This record gives sequence, C-alpha cells and structure tokens, in this order.
Amino acid sequence: MTVIAWDGHVLAADRQVTNGDTVSSGIKLWPLKQGGAVAVCGALSQGLALRRWVEEGMIREKFPAVKEDEEWARLIVALPGKPVIMFENTPEAIEVIDPFLAWGCGREAALGAMEMGADAITAVKIASKWILGCGNGCDHVIVNNERSVSAPERYNGKEWGPDVWKRGALEYD
Repeated sequence: MTVIAWDGHVLAADRQVTNGDTVSSGIKLWPLKQGGAVAVCGALSQGLALRRWVEEGMIREKFPAVKEDEEWARLIVALPGKPVIMFENTPEAIEVIDPFLAWGCGREAALGAMEMGADAITAVKIASKWILGCGNGCDHVIVNNERSVSAPERYNGKEWGPDVWKRGALEYD
C-alpha cells in the first residue's frame, strides 16, 4: 500500500509499509547518485531489486526476474531533464507523458489534489490523510529545477505553460 506522486518537478512517496494488518514505516523513494530518484510501489523486495538494477545502469539483460506467481513492483525513475519512466515486470520502459501522475492505492486522492493545484508533497500528505493504506510520513526528491517532459501536453484544450503549471500548492498540514 503506497502513494507516489510526480508533479513534473518533485517525486514524493509515503513511508507506510503494510504486512497484513500490521503497519510499519519503510523507505520507498531513494535519490540517485547521478541525480534524480527512484520510487517503488508493490512488492518491496522486488522494488529493491529494481532499484539496484537502475543503480547498476539499467542493463536490459540484467533486469530482475519475476516469477509468474509472484507479486511484482512498479518502479518509477525520474532523472533530471528526461521524461519520467516506469517499469513493471519487464525491462520495457513506459514513458509518463502526463503533466503529473500518481501510483499506488492513494493515487486517486493524490491525482485529485494535484488537479486542484497541489504539488507532489502535498498530494502525498492529502492521500495519507484519507487513504487507509498510506501514511507514516513523506519523502521527496527535487528532480527538475524546471518542469520537463518529452511530449507536448494539452489540458482542456490549452497548452501547459509556466502560467498554468505554477498554480501554487494548497496549504495543508
């Protein structure tokens, strides 16, 4: 159970780890030496193997194997100046072309928050308040000083631009 949010600038994740009915804290987001960050949702052990795969250069042939009957993880990779990509149970990169996105059981709450102008950190905090499987704090990494994506984006027929993007975050504690 997780919430990870990307707002085009910051990658943020909650810390709640759930094992049955037991809640504890864990880290799901890590800064990378080369800049940027990776975050995981799903099976944490698989996520840790995926994180190591990224740190070792994302060599296709060394992608961690996932058995068919095993739970798998989703890995989100955010590198400065590059589109965010995600991996599931194969080494095929899925490019994020949306201006913001969220993953995990808290994704709908986080997406709604960002749609209303919240940044990724605030979106994770809002999801953590309202979604049972999220909480225990928020980690974040600033990935881009300026918003960067690869595809032209449209929102309600209007181009996204600095005036639309910098709507400001909700005040929320």
